[in-house]
Amino acid sequence: MESHNKTYSLETLPHLVDHILGLLEEYKVLEFHGEMGAGKTTLILEILARLGVKDLEGSPTYSLIHEYRLDQDLKIYHIDAFRINSPAEGYELGLDELFHENAYFFVEWAEKITNFLPERRLVLTITPNASLTRTYSITHDHGS
Repeated sequence: MESHNKTYSLETLPHLVDHILGLLEEYKVLEFHGEMGAGKTTLILEILARLGVKDLEGSPTYSLIHEYRLDQDLKIYHIDAFRINSPAEGYELGLDELFHENAYFFVEWAEKITNFLPERRLVLTITPNASLTRTYSITHDHGS
């Protein structure tokens, strides 16, 4: 596993998004960690916008999953697992099958559904700083 830590302000967030977009060629599951209000949804919405998604819906906190289509063949799922309290709820949502789709997955509160996630994924951890910046740690491997 390789880990990178870098601090960004809201103004420099596009540089982080550029880096993440470059990694999407290798990873289809992106796991976002951080405390409530750390900026997980803000980062995900910025990535979605840069990918060309129209009509962004914000955080799927209550619906749990938003599906976006970039084109006829490419889907992106934004999943907010905060309200999932058991594996049974994950099965009811169809997570056991969903992650087998040919799509990208941006997952908030992924620690609640780790048993459904594929092994190969990109992990982004956001840590707010006193200076109103965020430190982003990106962990991934270079294996197959």
